[in-house]
Amino acid sequence: MSSLTKSKNPAQATPLPTWYDVLSTHLLAKFPKTDETSKQSIAQCILDLGQALEQGDTCIQRSSEGIDLSHPLFVRDELALEMPAPLVVMNDERNSGQYIYFYRHWQQEWQLADRLAALLNPETAPNAAHVDLSTETSLKDLQKQAIELAAKSPFTLITGGPGTGKTYTLARIVKALQQAESNLRVALAAPTGKAAQRMQSVLSAEFSSAKIENLKVQNAQTIHRLLGLGGRSTPRYHRYETLPFDLIIIDEGSMLDLALASLLFDAIAVGTRVIILGDADQLAAVDAGAVLADLGASDALKPYRVHLQESNRFKADEGIGLLANGVLQQDDTSVLAALTGNAQVQYFDLSTMQKDVVFHQLWQGFSAYLACLESLKFASHPLSEDQVKALFTAFDQYRVLCAQRHGDFGANIINQLLGEYLQDALNDQNVHRSGWYVGRPVMVTRNDYGLRLSNGDIGVCLADENGQLWVYFPDRVAPIAATRLPPEQIETAFALTIHKSQGSEFSVVAMVLDASAEEMLMRELVYTAITRAKQCIQVWSDKTILLNAIHKKSNRISGLKAHIGREIARKF
Repeated sequence: MSSLTKSKNPAQATPLPTWYDVLSTHLLAKFPKTDETSKQSIAQCILDLGQALEQGDTCIQRSSEGIDLSHPLFVRDELALEMPAPLVVMNDERNSGQYIYFYRHWQQEWQLADRLAALLNPETAPNAAHVDLSTETSLKDLQKQAIELAAKSPFTLITGGPGTGKTYTLARIVKALQQAESNLRVALAAPTGKAAQRMQSVLSAEFSSAKIENLKVQNAQTIHRLLGLGGRSTPRYHRYETLPFDLIIIDEGSMLDLALASLLFDAIAVGTRVIILGDADQLAAVDAGAVLADLGASDALKPYRVHLQESNRFKADEGIGLLANGVLQQDDTSVLAALTGNAQVQYFDLSTMQKDVVFHQLWQGFSAYLACLESLKFASHPLSEDQVKALFTAFDQYRVLCAQRHGDFGANIINQLLGEYLQDALNDQNVHRSGWYVGRPVMVTRNDYGLRLSNGDIGVCLADENGQLWVYFPDRVAPIAATRLPPEQIETAFALTIHKSQGSEFSVVAMVLDASAEEMLMRELVYTAITRAKQCIQVWSDKTILLNAIHKKSNRISGLKAHIGREIARKF
């Protein structure tokens, strides 16, 4: 069953086949004696799998009827390691059906579960550390529980919404473990460059407050860098050359996709402690899998999980807290109440406003950034560390977050128009052919190991005394010449898609939910945007569109929970 459809208009080009169309044709061509009924069934299975992966699922669920498992393209999962085949079938014991995978994704789930079970083996787990919390009078009960769990367990999952104290708790965990083992080697990592930057800045302050010795604590980095992926086809660290750390801490776990999580756990040595932090209610990873959600929902891992609930940042019954909780609970009344008359939540009815009025008001949010740029107009270059810090502090006071790139109020048009507003405000007519201009904020969209830039890194373009353009990044000592950044690897960043904003926080967020994006709007997307805001969330939307979105939830199909349960049961 091909996903291609013939065009009714002869002048229109025939759509290119998808990769799973090509794969189906290629695999079935190897077995020409397959009867037509089986051929159609298998082709449909491959087509469904390909489409499921594009939606973030790692497999599909089917009843056991109608699948010819005797065909050489299929293998049962208990035989898959010894007799690999393109399609793997695993029993779904809860629903009396079956999971069907491409071999690679089945192997990734199995590998993750296998390595996690090996870490949990009490015979090889690190010794429990003694914890004295008598002087930590500000800790809440669940935070104490998390610290005690991490001190005695090889694996700890700490989840919770914004302001629930995940980072504060983590700093006290590291302090307790360092007191028990003075030479503790600690690695900090996150899925993206931006998330790693924020992890570093927040933890540095917490480590200082907790009086933690930093000599053996590495600076936060991306998981790709931690594993030594770089430009290599295989990671430097893997099962046979494991990561040289006693404690590995992963932040923003909701952004972990299956492929990266599998590589990560494969590189962790038995006897290492692992702590994963995150908010499982946020958007799942862009690529296939919902690892954090699956880890949190696994019955076998309940003893290793603590969910922090009380927010120190937002009150649950007002403002951002009321709005975020209303979204999670699908409570229309709470959401509508949060939109009326509150300093933390400002509502703008996008359906009744003129476009130029919307864009002009969105631009007003960057007033502090504009003032900072004007103050640096005659500064000497390269800027000092304090000047760079002030620049990014001003820029991070405000950000526009969109559901999608395209559309009347998508990130593309907003970035274009806000760039024009900035150039007018600075009276800057010097726009280069490549699109560079003074004050242009950019996001790196692809890892560049030569420049040591990661996907998600944010930079700002400035001109030196000679008019040469440089891009400053908050965690780099020296700027990078704008000409060294390929246009296809960067995009303007006044406005970001909500997906791209994960791992970031801003004082004020303008969440723009365009009617043209209604089909893709869902609870996790809205919640993620809201929780990027520290002080105020501006909601630019039609109320009906917003309420419809909170009643749609993304449920990714995965067999990871089943894999974890089986592997832990086998090893213990």
